[in-house]
Amino acid sequence: MASASSGNVSKEKRQQSEQSNVRQTTIGEFSKRPITDHRKRKITGLLVNFIVKDIRPLATVSGDGFRDIIHFFKPGYVIPSHTTLWNTITHQYDELRAQLASDMKDQSVSLTTDLWTSPTMEPYITVTAHYLSATWEMKAKFLHTCLMPERHTAANIAQRLTDTIREWGVVFCVIHDNASSMNLAMTLCEDFSHDLGCTGHTLQLAIKAGLDLPEVAKAIDAARRVVSHFRHSAVATCALKKRQAQLNVKENRLQTDCPTRWNSTFTMLERLHEQHIPVQAVLEDETVTKSTKRKALSLRASQWELIQQLLPVLRPLAKATTIMCGEMHVGLSFIYPVILNMAEDGVLRVEESDVVAARNFKNAVRKQLKTRFKLDTEDDLAGSVPIMACILDPRFKDLHFLPEKTRVEVKSHLIQLLQDGEADQPAATGGAYDDAPTDINVDNNNGEEPGKKKTRLESDYEELFGPHYASKIVCQHLPRGGTRISPDDPHPHDEQPSGWWARNEKQFPRLAKLAKSYLAVRATSTPSERVFSLAGNTITRQRSSLHPAHVDALIFLNANQERRTRIINEEDFGESE
Repeated sequence: MASASSGNVSKEKRQQSEQSNVRQTTIGEFSKRPITDHRKRKITGLLVNFIVKDIRPLATVSGDGFRDIIHFFKPGYVIPSHTTLWNTITHQYDELRAQLASDMKDQSVSLTTDLWTSPTMEPYITVTAHYLSATWEMKAKFLHTCLMPERHTAANIAQRLTDTIREWGVVFCVIHDNASSMNLAMTLCEDFSHDLGCTGHTLQLAIKAGLDLPEVAKAIDAARRVVSHFRHSAVATCALKKRQAQLNVKENRLQTDCPTRWNSTFTMLERLHEQHIPVQAVLEDETVTKSTKRKALSLRASQWELIQQLLPVLRPLAKATTIMCGEMHVGLSFIYPVILNMAEDGVLRVEESDVVAARNFKNAVRKQLKTRFKLDTEDDLAGSVPIMACILDPRFKDLHFLPEKTRVEVKSHLIQLLQDGEADQPAATGGAYDDAPTDINVDNNNGEEPGKKKTRLESDYEELFGPHYASKIVCQHLPRGGTRISPDDPHPHDEQPSGWWARNEKQFPRLAKLAKSYLAVRATSTPSERVFSLAGNTITRQRSSLHPAHVDALIFLNANQERRTRIINEEDFGESE
């Protein structure tokens, strides 16, 4: 038995020895393998990808620490020179530009543009293109971010914009901020059909007029002091958490605001109102808050009441701003249905229960909206880009938010556009008015069962659009033969008009062509402004050595990452090892 046992032990040792000989290759051994040309190209491609995706200056890969890491993993790999890396980036940049130019060819393109200054005080101009593809998908592509050291006069801005348009092709509309120099620059450009001031900026100015009223501003300043106290005091913050738990209130932190972004002020007030009771409890606790501090921080009862009355007004305004600023959905057609409903029948209507400061706020904002959006004058409203987007959006095609006289003018303008474009259309498909809508039936019952609970989205839309909004659209159309055709195609709340047009393009080809132009126009210049966070990350003081040409290329490749990935995948970076 002992001999058999010894034999088994010896056998196990041999098996263990054999298994140890087929162990996994270590990183050190793997790194010592000879590096192939294919592998070198792949590593170089990954380095370029690192620079582009993380937006790093080329000098990053020249640092001793970075070189040590590369040498550890691949001792035989030599990091290329800055010239080689930049040539690779430039190659991708040129290829992607060519592909985007091809994608946008024969499309109705609109631009958003804005001027901004980097943390290193270098002025830039950013331009973004927007269009609806052949399959009615909303596309947004960054075109360039260019240094603009010259004075930002209207003439210089116009020249920069003209250069961009002539480089990329015909542009339907340009969306810009409301600065006087930018407005004047638009009148000096002749390479686009329309221009539109940023709705986000316009709303900001209108709402700020109400927030700047003395009594409202005092309440906001008082709220800001309370929030600042809790944000800077660890003792107060800890006490607030305990009170939240005791009172069974959500343990949310108070939010600070940015004075240049009114919706952040709304967020601050909303959160403070939510935490009203635990906040007051902490401020009144003498073991946490000194009496002198408490007196300086306490809001008066009238100020709490004012905040409570402002929130139901600010909330839909914030929702409207969010919808209009959406980059990948149609927002332009929302402007007049939303603004008119709010100004006339919605949240800005004065109620008997309103305190004086709340009433003054509503009146001030309503007056600003009517002035800035020309609701009282109706001058050139019929042919404006937002109104034309409305009649081409099946959700608002009835135009019931407009006076009858204006509705007639809008439809006449649409028919004129169809006639003007008829020369470019094939001649074998009927008369000039085949596509012209003559009526809209609105089913306000929406086919709902009595008592059926509305979705949150439906409630939000009804709050924003009021009785003018219809969730079921019936398009009617009068061909030359006089036969009435009524395709009954419901348009649900959560469907974009581009989805409706994708299904009905063949039935209304001329209208579809116009819809692609008008519905692709952004309501705000936010898409260009979105580059602020990206560019701010790019042009920090630590990265101030970046050449302006590098800034343009890196942001262009990074922002159009999805399209760039196709280029990378098509390149041969080599075989696996």
